[in-house]
Amino acid sequence: MNRAPLIVALWIALCAGSSLHGALPVLPVPPAGLGVPLDPQPMPRETLVGLYRVELGSLFQPDKADAILQAHALLEAYFAAPSLAQRRSIVKSIEALNVDPAIIGRLTRVRARWAALAPGVYYVNEKRGPFVVRYFLGVPKGYDRTKASPLVVKLALIDALLNQTPADAAAVTNLFNGSVSAELAKHPDAIVLMPLPDLANLYGPSTAGMNDVIQAMLHAADRVNIDPARVYLFGQSLSAFSAWNLALHYPTYFASFAAMSGGIRADWQRSRLINLANTLPVFWADADDKIVRPDLSRNVARSLKNLKIDAEFQETKGLGHTPSDAILDDRYARLRSRVRPLYPEQVWVESTRPESVFGRADWVQMWQPAAPGKDHIVSLRRGGFINIFDNAESIRATRTGNHIDLIADNVDSLRLFLNDQMIDTSRPISVTVNKKTKFEGKITPSAEEMLMDQLTLGRGWRYYTAVLDIDLVDRPATNPTTRPTTAPTTPTRRRGITIGPG
Repeated sequence: MNRAPLIVALWIALCAGSSLHGALPVLPVPPAGLGVPLDPQPMPRETLVGLYRVELGSLFQPDKADAILQAHALLEAYFAAPSLAQRRSIVKSIEALNVDPAIIGRLTRVRARWAALAPGVYYVNEKRGPFVVRYFLGVPKGYDRTKASPLVVKLALIDALLNQTPADAAAVTNLFNGSVSAELAKHPDAIVLMPLPDLANLYGPSTAGMNDVIQAMLHAADRVNIDPARVYLFGQSLSAFSAWNLALHYPTYFASFAAMSGGIRADWQRSRLINLANTLPVFWADADDKIVRPDLSRNVARSLKNLKIDAEFQETKGLGHTPSDAILDDRYARLRSRVRPLYPEQVWVESTRPESVFGRADWVQMWQPAAPGKDHIVSLRRGGFINIFDNAESIRATRTGNHIDLIADNVDSLRLFLNDQMIDTSRPISVTVNKKTKFEGKITPSAEEMLMDQLTLGRGWRYYTAVLDIDLVDRPATNPTTRPTTAPTTPTRRRGITIGPG
């Protein structure tokens, strides 16, 4: 029997992202509407100055309010500018104000046109750069645009959508409005975001599926006042697998995440577990679950314990695949109890992915591995393929005052992101890598460097006013520098470029 035609047919089906058990259901997409409006005019001066007092803290000086207002107006223009040349021109205008880069960094989180929104559920279907973002946003009663609110990112119950896809866009709207309203009742103090999934990609592990969540979060921050230290992710069943994957790849954004009846299947995901050093996993499994093996959660719990990473794992018996209301309430409470340090003293990061965006956690960025080994293509159940290296690269970074100590394994080059809340920028810093001194000296804060990173990481989620690039493989005429480069001068291998998250 000639099997070639069958193999080709299977390959075409996988490349198309189709199911071998029949065509995938398609979720009807509600059309673009009014979405979450922006205020047509910037907030009144007194409102903005009040926001500055809160955001800047001890850095706020009343007699410098006019300069801060000018700087903020230029920031708004910077993020709205369509070209690099325009942004560079705006940066020069910002620098001419002689405002402390630390103030500029803290101002990035404030949007001058946050609207005074009425409570309720809003649907967003808009373009954000090259992305289309589609999500439902729940605004709680008493929402105040001058106060930062927690954000609960609730992933839709994918299993239900696959088993019984809503008939039309109106049915989708009713279903998601009801789900978000129910979450608002559970979290009356929080903003609730529910991304609309593409059933071909789910919420990942493909980059496209993950971007349906991450891009929605970044877009929502332009519309509502979100506290970046209190962002929580929740997924159940199939969406629990997505919650794990999102937290492993984008650990910087979440204080904690909950995964109910779902775990980690792939070794390339398990290798990223140390990335959760500052993101609390809250998960649950039942010993009698016949749909998802509880061993998937048990094994992860053991691995996290061996890594000495805090985790909240609960196992029950007799409930099967669906948690009780009491279990859900308990997991939500533990999820919401966490407040994330924005600039933690210790950061761990490990990756086998070639994309540079997945080699970063908080203030540590790995550019590339020293010895990546062979590239492998991994076929995903949905959403195409990913590339991974044979050999992982990892960094364990500890910051103590103005000293940073790194333990690096298989890392060719790296970048450290720093700011005034992490170090004393007026004094020299020292960096050791594997017990060898790699840098000693002062760093120069720069508004330009900070804003460039904002375009990648996302506006206002963090700010870093200085960067330090370090090569760990000796090369002629290459020295550590505080001037950033997109990659080492003579790299052995360039990372792939992924569009996202910023």
